[in-house]
Amino acid sequence: MKAYFKEKSILILVMIGFYFVIESIAFLWIGFPLFAEDFLIDLIFITLIASVILVIPSHFWSIIYMSIWLLFVNGLFVTNANTFSGYFELFSLEQFKLIGEATDILNLDYINFMSFLVFFILTISYVIVVRRLYTRYLTPQEKPLFKHYLNAFSVFVLIGFSLLTVFSNQNLEYFEQFNEDETLPTLRRESMKNYGLLAYYFKEADLLYFDEDETDPFTLPVDVSEGSPYHGLLEGYNVFTIMIESGESYTIDPILTPNLYQLTQDGLYFPNNYSENKTNVSEIIGMLGHYPPQHFDPVEYSYDFPTSVAKTLNETYHTVYFHDNYDVFYSRGDLLSMIGFESLYFHEDLYPGVPRWEWDGNLTLDSMTASRIIDVLNANDEPFYYFWTTLLGHGPYNEGLTNIQSFEDLGYYDLIEEAESNGTWVNPLQGQDQEDMDRMKYFQATMMDLDVAVGMLMDALEAKGQLDNTLFVFYGDHTAYYHKFNHKVLTDSGDSLPYYNMDLYTSYYMIYNQRLTHAYLQDHESNHIDKFTSPYTIVPTILDLLGESYNQHLMIGDTVFSDLEHVFYSNKLTTFFTDQLFSDNGFDIIYQKHYVGDYYLEEFRYQSQIIIDKLQLINEYYQSTRQAREN
Repeated sequence: MKAYFKEKSILILVMIGFYFVIESIAFLWIGFPLFAEDFLIDLIFITLIASVILVIPSHFWSIIYMSIWLLFVNGLFVTNANTFSGYFELFSLEQFKLIGEATDILNLDYINFMSFLVFFILTISYVIVVRRLYTRYLTPQEKPLFKHYLNAFSVFVLIGFSLLTVFSNQNLEYFEQFNEDETLPTLRRESMKNYGLLAYYFKEADLLYFDEDETDPFTLPVDVSEGSPYHGLLEGYNVFTIMIESGESYTIDPILTPNLYQLTQDGLYFPNNYSENKTNVSEIIGMLGHYPPQHFDPVEYSYDFPTSVAKTLNETYHTVYFHDNYDVFYSRGDLLSMIGFESLYFHEDLYPGVPRWEWDGNLTLDSMTASRIIDVLNANDEPFYYFWTTLLGHGPYNEGLTNIQSFEDLGYYDLIEEAESNGTWVNPLQGQDQEDMDRMKYFQATMMDLDVAVGMLMDALEAKGQLDNTLFVFYGDHTAYYHKFNHKVLTDSGDSLPYYNMDLYTSYYMIYNQRLTHAYLQDHESNHIDKFTSPYTIVPTILDLLGESYNQHLMIGDTVFSDLEHVFYSNKLTTFFTDQLFSDNGFDIIYQKHYVGDYYLEEFRYQSQIIIDKLQLINEYYQSTRQAREN
């Protein structure tokens, strides 16, 4: 019996040792310390899992058991290594819901082959160690006597009971915090760093899939917004929001994109705007003013969105959404109907009978989609709220031969080359890899086509006499991260920058209406507004200008005309930042761009905590009011 326990203990130690080796490599890869900050929680989880080996009589099946777990952990490493290396995101169990979309847009640019090499080295090392153990140090086993097995089972129960007792001890503050942690998905990066891989994913699974529905009545508190000085200035006006795929300010040029450039001169332009989220998240933020942090599944459940722009305006406005993709992509068909849009135009509606494009760079020209939107525009005379998510700027760049030919036929490349020769346009990647410089020209051409589309829409509105009473909102969903453009435009060498460099996340944001600009310039010297902004300001700004109030508990940001300091929360990175400070948890500052005073620092922490509280409240609201759908 002594030999049995000795050999089982060896296997348990091997399992625990390899777990920490894999986790340490994963942690270093994504910028964490070598071990979890709450190391005891991490140790307890792997010890509980490994101690099951005690009650598996066969060494062979013990090795199978530990191999499955370590393969799972190694898979977590390689998955997180790739998502982080590709776009600084850590893997979440919620991403299983997007597996179809992820495989649809899979591109080799996202693959970190070094992580797979490390994965195989770890796997081979484990196989060598286990094989040596099995052949040299583990004795062949017969079926153990019942009393021996009972002793082993008793030891297993004792270990488990002891660990669980320690784990649930309310005198240990960090265990209590783990047990009661409801913000883990909101603070994914911070939580994984604190708890370790297995404890983190156990807790996330518990919150996402095993947490019971809210049973107690939930009352959403109400804090009605106060109007800005421009509250109601554009009451009854049309609203046309255009979310620009990979919208970057450096592509706006007086010669190459004259319409967008002129709008930045005549409208309210925000050069200090930041956004870092997936397209669907930025899209929903531009409609709701927030994005639910967890428990959000519009395929299985229906929700109410009382402060969405569409729901607010539906009684008097025609509310329409446009996007040239399938309605099942990101579950848009289900979700946007709930958000309140009366009409949805997807690929099959915009281009009936035409097969959808593939993710090969040959995406539909935005100017073509604009012509279809104009058909809808001309068929309606009532006030409208339109939301258009553009497409053409999505990467990869310079791989769509059909679009390259179109850009040549439309004269875009000729204009770029002429501007380069005249010195009026400089490639943002000038002096770097020639392939990347060519890709940047392609990306610039996509923005030129969007510029043509914007001109078409504005001409159509002017012909209907509706241009002056239309509020335009333009914003980028995120930066151009394909081929790591967001890194390369900031460095001469093209080297990657750390995730906490907030300059990686600057994006385009502009609102245009002549009456608004005129009113704003009565009180200010310039229409270029340098305050820190993000897509969270869009919904409160639109509703404020239209004279509508809203519940501030459902808005992460404020109107752009507010004097409050704005902090951006990235649903993708699960971090908080402004143009000066960056934090994983909203409190500890991991990067400071310039010196800031104590007041700014405390305000940053205060606003970050408000965001955490609001996201938790928003999640509770959706969790308590959702209804199962009949599919």
